[in-house]
Amino acid sequence: MRTNRPCTIAILADDLTSAADGAGPFVERGLRALVGRRRLPAEEAAIVAVDSGSRSASAVQAVGRVSDLAEQLASRDVFYKTVDSTLRGHVRAELEAAYAASGRKMLVFAPAFPGAGRTTVSGVQLVDGIPVAETGYGRDPVHPARHSRLVELVPSSIGNVVILDATTQGELDAKIAALPDPESILWVGSPGMALALAKRLAPVQVASDVALAGGREILIVVGSANPRSHRQADRIGVERGVALLGAPVERIGDPISILRDIAQAAARRVVDEPCDVVMATGGDTMEAILDGLDISAFEILQELEPGFPLGRASLGNGRELLIAMKAGGFGDDDTLRRAVARLRACASVSEKVLE
Repeated sequence: MRTNRPCTIAILADDLTSAADGAGPFVERGLRALVGRRRLPAEEAAIVAVDSGSRSASAVQAVGRVSDLAEQLASRDVFYKTVDSTLRGHVRAELEAAYAASGRKMLVFAPAFPGAGRTTVSGVQLVDGIPVAETGYGRDPVHPARHSRLVELVPSSIGNVVILDATTQGELDAKIAALPDPESILWVGSPGMALALAKRLAPVQVASDVALAGGREILIVVGSANPRSHRQADRIGVERGVALLGAPVERIGDPISILRDIAQAAARRVVDEPCDVVMATGGDTMEAILDGLDISAFEILQELEPGFPLGRASLGNGRELLIAMKAGGFGDDDTLRRAVARLRACASVSEKVLE
């Protein structure tokens, strides 16, 4: 049990956006967060988030990665295992592996993210009121959602399980705040849970005072096939200093090779041209870009909006790069446009401070 030292929080995710947006709400409350890719970051911080990269792996590979990383993270005070709010990926297998390795006594499963239209009613995960497996997420060409009922994703080997319904963020906050002994629980959820846990564990909100030197040259990479991501890109229009790389709305042929080609083009542009910010839709997209740039860890700076974190990474030549990422189907049609405007505003303030 902790005494006077700060609470340490582990976040284990199956893709990059989940790792980053799981850490974002804690950063907004003044805690430092580092994200590692496939391994723990070399530095220490109050919040350590790790992307296992397991959503795109086989089930057997996912179990091995999650077991290994969960064992390394188990000594931290609070353990939060993210899941996609649309229940894609190897959810059941990863919960079993994480629970066994974490040493926790209870699993609390609450994937609702009401701010993005993902709610849980009578144990059924809904997207805008429709069971998730019956929406477009059930037809995802790479990671389809096959279940809507949460109980179907809970391993039978775990006997002490609490499933939380929530239709508003306030309801989710209250239910998570009411559960005793948070250090004995494996917390399993999406950005809605991250918001609730941050309020509980870091109750005094601290305004972000991060100065952003970037934001003049922005590369937006739309690797997601989700039509919402493409509508968001279309709303930006033609703007000076903003370049766009996008996948076709319909994934024709091999979606993995399409994503690889887009990511390689993005990485080349970052290296060869002046680029301050890379903004990507889809965890697989940013994963592939960071692979191309040989970036294995980064710091979360703030949230452009809930579920849309902004981080800072270092390239091999020492140049800093701002990276922002969100899930493909996250946000409304103006989400990317607002993010660009916010980065522009932050960069303008930073330049005035330096004058």
